[in-house]
Amino acid sequence: MTELKKTTPKKKVAKKKAINKNLEIKRYKEEIKQLKDTALRSHADLINFKRRTLDDIQSNKIKIKTGIFTKFITTLDDLKLTLNSLPKDKQFKDWVTGMEIIIKNFEKSLNNEGLSEINPIKGDDFDPSKHESLSIENTNDAKLDGKISQTIKNGYSMENSIIRPAQVILSNYIKK
Repeated sequence: MTELKKTTPKKKVAKKKAINKNLEIKRYKEEIKQLKDTALRSHADLINFKRRTLDDIQSNKIKIKTGIFTKFITTLDDLKLTLNSLPKDKQFKDWVTGMEIIIKNFEKSLNNEGLSEINPIKGDDFDPSKHESLSIENTNDAKLDGKISQTIKNGYSMENSIIRPAQVILSNYIKK
């Protein structure tokens, strides 16, 4: 029996050490779990930050382009008015041709930068998100009721956002 008493305290010490080691391992595992969780959250935050930053950059580019395009559209309107006001005499034929070339090149440059023209034609459906109604014109054609009768000024859009709506006149059917 004396041998049992001598080994029992050693076993208790060994058991205590094992329990302490298990607790220590458990704490380390919990700490590793928390560190992994923190790393994953930080990584997700970084990805979200990059995405938001890229979205902000894209949004700012669109705002800047829109501001510039708005000024260019006014110039394009002026060029078209000038072309339409030139006399149709033979002596001005070269002027007219030159103006047409300038306008086409200007429009091509704007289109290459992402600007799209909104040019509704007679009979197109009116879309308030793309068109601005300036007035209403009476018609005796029931098929044209509420449709576009005439385009006064073309509209422009860029990347699904309207820079300027097309200015139109609508048809209103009246029975006779």
